[in-house]
Amino acid sequence: MTIEAPGRDLVAVQMLRGIAATMVLFVHVDIQLERLHYGTLGTAWMSRGVDIFFVISGFIMWTSVERRGGMPAGVFLRNRLIRIVPLYWFVTTIVLLVGLTIPQVLSTTKIDAAHVIASYMFFPARHPVTSYFWPLLIPGWSLNYEMLFYVVFAMSLGLAPGARGVRLALIASILAAILLVANLTKGRIDVMNFYANPVLLEFVAGVLLGIGWRAGVIRRSPMWLIVAVAGFVLLRLGINWGSTATLAGATLIVGGAVLLPAIPHNPISSIGDASYSLYLTHAITLSGIGLLWAQFFQPLGSQLFVLTGVAAAFTVAFLMYGYFELPMTALLKRARVRPPAAVVAPAPAAADPQQ
Repeated sequence: MTIEAPGRDLVAVQMLRGIAATMVLFVHVDIQLERLHYGTLGTAWMSRGVDIFFVISGFIMWTSVERRGGMPAGVFLRNRLIRIVPLYWFVTTIVLLVGLTIPQVLSTTKIDAAHVIASYMFFPARHPVTSYFWPLLIPGWSLNYEMLFYVVFAMSLGLAPGARGVRLALIASILAAILLVANLTKGRIDVMNFYANPVLLEFVAGVLLGIGWRAGVIRRSPMWLIVAVAGFVLLRLGINWGSTATLAGATLIVGGAVLLPAIPHNPISSIGDASYSLYLTHAITLSGIGLLWAQFFQPLGSQLFVLTGVAAAFTVAFLMYGYFELPMTALLKRARVRPPAAVVAPAPAAADPQQ
């Protein structure tokens, strides 16, 4: 879940980020409701909010680089690491410390050294409890795909800095090659089961949307809202239809949003601003509320739990965004590698008038 500002003319994209993060939030609300033996809300399909994020990522990476007239590969990767790593490492460390000190409160966490290292390094590894490719901070699984995309994108910038068509071809062909090789080798190399996932094509869909939007060949109109709504319907109805329906639905949603007329900043786009913090912290917040609820508030019922859990998740996310994510990002962006101090040669000695 990256956080590159899409620009004032694309507030709808920031709104989508808020909506997508909230969708994932409600998936974990259902998990807590089930643990509390309440009836669930049927939000499993909302896990597709992550697919919306992947399409947005491809769109924003392309358009943000193009808006700057190109960008060196090293600068691109540095910017991405600044946006992704600090908050992810911080929240992961919180989970690690809780797992080491009070492991009884973490129902799906077991501390394993190799798994912890892989989690910090964005390398997919089997979770020691569930055997899924989940890192220590479970929602961070999507960041392993994001980091792969960033590396591929940086490679395209390094190999074809000024050739947009070549960069597109490189991004699409490298991701397609990874997907093909992963599917051919997943029976022999376990980690390839993670990369043999068609979600990699969602980044390409986002890039294509970015190219089309930059070209300005399609007129922006409120009618595109119908396309975005159709995309959500497809995600909802196509939960069992496979990756093609998911790719199409997420692409329609993002494509419809970027072609809407300019929208002023609003409460939903404010959630989008904090969507990365919300995405990374909501599961921990809901788990904490769930533990307290089971201990003290079970008779109050599920509706009050949902309201309390969602409110707490938003509160923690905005606090994390305002007091960690924003200042840390600003601090790291200001930081520069200082060049070594120039060595000042001693001034030549004045000539001795007696010589």
